[in-house]
Amino acid sequence: MSSITATTPTNLRKNLFSVLEDVTEANTEVIITLKSGKNAVLISEDELNSYREMAHLMSTKENRDRLNEAITQLENGEGTVRELLEEDKHAESLV
Repeated sequence: MSSITATTPTNLRKNLFSVLEDVTEANTEVIITLKSGKNAVLISEDELNSYREMAHLMSTKENRDRLNEAITQLENGEGTVRELLEEDKHAESLV
């Protein structure tokens, strides 16, 4: 799970490289507090991709229903444990 910190634009400028390292390496979410009250958030690309994937998975009622049914089945012990296969290096290069 990621941690959340807050900073001002001035502190962000002073500590940009260490903040970016925290965001990318430790998955820290940084809230940049603005005087206007409309804050910004700095997250890693991996975190953004995760949010986008979740939004896509939850984008239709059919998808939500299928995911909820799968969760219910797992919680009721109806799931099947499967061993993961090694990734095919050739398949990685096709992505």
